Amino acid sequence: MKSPISLSPQFRARGGFSLFEVLMFVAILGIMLSIAVPMLSQHDSIYAARDRRNAQELASTCMMAQAAGLDFVQDESVIETLRSLVRGGMPAQGALKGRLFVVPGLSEEDIQGAAKYLAIQNGELRYTQGETAHVPGAQRM
Repeated sequence: MKSPISLSPQFRARGGFSLFEVLMFVAILGIMLSIAVPMLSQHDSIYAARDRRNAQELASTCMMAQAAGLDFVQDESVIETLRSLVRGGMPAQGALKGRLFVVPGLSEEDIQGAAKYLAIQNGELRYTQGETAHVPGAQRM
């Protein structure tokens, strides 16, 4: 019995891809990679900028709280000081009595990242321009 549709040789199914199709795939893949690679290098600088911004905010809030009579600096430990800033505090007396000093919404990862740009000097939390190595519990100057 003859099949109802007979395919001519030019319409028969071919196995595999032609050379042109493979070359087009490689070209498109190369274009996509050339766009993606620069974005990967910006990834680290985006996180570093976020960490610096958080460190500046934490240092500023800590200094304002100290001026109001509330001391967040604990045991010369940058990490513990940052954790207490995230929890927040309120002075019990003085002109700013009842004002809440807090830096809300920072995760532990944010705290660890910001700690790279902070140091405790003379009982104050200070922002440092460059990234410094952080040893938990150790004072940095």
